[in-house]
Amino acid sequence: MIHSYSYNNPLEAHDAMCEQLVFGDTPGKDYDWTHGTEVGLHNVGIHCETVDFNADLKQIWVLPSRWRKMVRDYINPNQLEHVSNLITDRFAGKGRQARGIAVMRTNLIQGRGVGRNVRRRWGSCMLSLSFRATPVPTITLHSRTTYFGYLALMDMAVARTFGQHCSDLTGIPVKDMEFVWTLELAQFHGFRSLAWMLGNDDNRAEMLEHIDNRRDFSPLMKKGNQPGFRKALDGFARIKQSDDEGKLYGDERFSSFLRVRKRYHTEVFGEEYAQQFVGGEIPHPRTGVIKESGTFAPLPSLWVHDLDFSALSAPVDEPDDDEDDDE
Repeated sequence: MIHSYSYNNPLEAHDAMCEQLVFGDTPGKDYDWTHGTEVGLHNVGIHCETVDFNADLKQIWVLPSRWRKMVRDYINPNQLEHVSNLITDRFAGKGRQARGIAVMRTNLIQGRGVGRNVRRRWGSCMLSLSFRATPVPTITLHSRTTYFGYLALMDMAVARTFGQHCSDLTGIPVKDMEFVWTLELAQFHGFRSLAWMLGNDDNRAEMLEHIDNRRDFSPLMKKGNQPGFRKALDGFARIKQSDDEGKLYGDERFSSFLRVRKRYHTEVFGEEYAQQFVGGEIPHPRTGVIKESGTFAPLPSLWVHDLDFSALSAPVDEPDDDEDDDE
């Protein structure tokens, strides 16, 4: 089965897919499977009238360094130069009549970690980007998977930035380029995607209303069959339990969960609120390293319209606190 959708722009598409994966209640339509901390939807085709959109990526709780890391991970400078030459030779100055599709394959990403802790064990998440000018200028992204509510918006930002690059080469306005996303697996994660839920006052209020009766949202029940909402409630309940117990940041064993908890405190309540959880010293079970137990500073704005691929030529001299990637 193919799940096909059409939206005005990528931001609208992202929010609509989040709504479906979180609040959808129909297996085979709103979601295909539910397991552990995730719900998923296979064989997704998303069409947008334009690839152009603007959003502040701080809303998904990522640092500017996360953007630079994504660019360096996925965009190969040689591939970008090659596809740029193709676009210049084939499309620039020829309007929208030139045929052909200029394809840029992304870097092959190797899995990292060992055992159950391997990240991206199945390889790259974004597989290719392409541009065509006829019959309608279009940017196409082909992906293996993504997390809506988290990295999906960054993936769309990569597509929009590639569109701006193609626009600079051809003179075709980026707003006139359509967007097609062929996505083999769309996912929503019970705590990695919580930025989309907890950053919204209405969604956060609804979660607080149901956090103590979340078992009513079991996928095994005939009523309340919203497994995505149950996953999000479970993730939020885990944060709330740590908060109610006064657990210090350094005593959280799972770094991915700790990142979300710390972002939630600072971005929703402020850094002063987060100060109460500073401290703790449980070492990492494998490395013995004691994790950073301080607060996160408030995130700076990171607007999509300001993004580019300049990280490809910049020195790599910064740590990144966000190590979560799609599975």
